Amino acid sequence: MNQPFQPPSGGGEDHPLHHLRHMIHQWLDERPWQKLLETLDDYFAQTFVEAYIPIEVKETKREYQIIVRLPEVKREQISLQWQDDGLQLFIDHYETIESADSHGHVYERRQARRRVARWIPFPYPVAEHEVKASFHNGSLVIRLPQKRKYIDIE
Repeated sequence: MNQPFQPPSGGGEDHPLHHLRHMIHQWLDERPWQKLLETLDDYFAQTFVEAYIPIEVKETKREYQIIVRLPEVKREQISLQWQDDGLQLFIDHYETIESADSHGHVYERRQARRRVARWIPFPYPVAEHEVKASFHNGSLVIRLPQKRKYIDIE
């Protein structure tokens, strides 16, 4: 009884749990389970990646411009929601991924949806009808009338 505990050796085929260990490894190595685990990995990798939408601000005596560069986004993916003190910008991305065999038969179809949002605060109170937005060549431009009063310095 004075001898320390020795775990069973990791063993070869004569180990009592070898058959069970082999069955578990075989079960996890089968294609459907591998694909399920890969899909879960992809989901968590994409879900928790933070997206950042940079904005650029230009101000003149006539207007205040907020420029959002979105080179790979289509107009249909963009939506703006009015708030009293700013805009909520949403970019929705929908994707359908299909895998087909050499005969063109689809054996897998996945759909993914991702929504990225950015709050754009206004520098001063603006009425909803005064805000204008346009989208051309990958740039969203939001225009506000200039309400700040500038004093000329002599």
